[in-house]
Amino acid sequence: MSEATEPVDAVDSFDCIAADLLALKETHTISYAELGRRIGEQRIGRGVPAAAAYPPRSTVYDAFRAGRTRIDPVLLRDIVNALGVEGDAAQSWVERAQRLRRTAEPSARQRVAAPPSSVDVPAPSPVVMPAPAGAGRFPLAQAPRWWSPYLLVLGCIALNLAGLVVVQALHLPIYLDMTGTAAASIILGPWHGAFVATAGNLLGFTVGAPGAAPYALVNIAGALVWGFGVRRWGMGDDIGRFFVLNLLAALACSIVGSFLNVILFGGLSGHGSDSVTTSIVTLGLPLIAAALSANILTSVIDKVLTGFIALTLFVWLHRAARFPASHMPLVERLSAPAGQAPASAPV
Repeated sequence: MSEATEPVDAVDSFDCIAADLLALKETHTISYAELGRRIGEQRIGRGVPAAAAYPPRSTVYDAFRAGRTRIDPVLLRDIVNALGVEGDAAQSWVERAQRLRRTAEPSARQRVAAPPSSVDVPAPSPVVMPAPAGAGRFPLAQAPRWWSPYLLVLGCIALNLAGLVVVQALHLPIYLDMTGTAAASIILGPWHGAFVATAGNLLGFTVGAPGAAPYALVNIAGALVWGFGVRRWGMGDDIGRFFVLNLLAALACSIVGSFLNVILFGGLSGHGSDSVTTSIVTLGLPLIAAALSANILTSVIDKVLTGFIALTLFVWLHRAARFPASHMPLVERLSAPAGQAPASAPV
C-alpha cells in the first residue's frame, strides 16, 4: 500500500480504516505527540487559534484504535495530511469514512417503524449512568467557556509587572520580569509571548521602572526560545528537555541583555546584578566580558526559576480548567493524579 492511496476492501469497516492508518503511520518515524503537533500547526495555518488547534494525544491515538463505531472525517483528513497524504488521496480517506458512517446509520424508515405487534409496546426508559467521581466540569480537549487567550495575555502582562515590583522593592540580583512571558509562550505560543514581553516592558513606567522599555528585546528573545522550544523542538516532552530549554532561554537573554547594558548604560544599569559585574571587572576582564559573565550567572538562576514557575502555572490551569496541553506532554504527565497514567496515549 502506498502512502497516497488506501485499499477499499469488498467489506470495509472502521477497523479497516484504523488498520490502514496504523500501516501508514508505521512508514514514518513519528510519535503520537509529534503527529498532534503537526496537526496543530496545520490548523493554525488554516486560522484556528493556537489554544484550540492542538488535539489531545488521546484523540489522535483513538483514531488508530480498533473497535471504533465512527471517526471524525475532519480529524482523519488532518491525520493523513500530517502523514504526507494530500489532495485527492486525502479526500478518498474522508469519503471512505463518510460512506461507512452513512451505512451504519439506521434509515429514517427504520427509526419511525412501528412494532409488529398490535399491542402498543412502551419504549424502554433511557438508562442514565452517573458521572464518574471527580469528573471535570469541562471536556478534556476544550478550555472552559469563560476562558479566552486575551484574559490569559492580560494576566501574564500583570505577572511581569508584579515581578518588576518585587525585584525593585527587595533589590534582588535576579529579574523575575519574564514569568508572564514564559507562561504565555508555552501555553499559547511564541508570538503571544512576544506580545506579553513587549507590553510588559513598555508598561514598566507604571510600576516605577521606566528603564525596562529597552529590555523588551531581551524579553522577546526569551519568548521565542520558550515558545518554539515546546512546539517545534520537542523540549516540553520531559523534565530534562524542559530544563535545557530554560538554559537556552537564559543564554539568549544574556547575549541580548549584556550588549544592551554596555550600549545603553556603559555596562552598569543600576540593577542588583551590577554588584556581580563590578566584582568580575576587578578580576581584570573587559567590561563587555564582565557584563556578559554576570548576566549569564544571574540569568541562568532567573530563567530556570521563571520557567518552572510558568510550568507550574500551566499544570494548574490544565488540571483545574482543562487548558489544552497536547503540545507539551510534560504538562499532561504532571497533571495526572498520582499513580494514574495521563489520558494521552503513550508515544
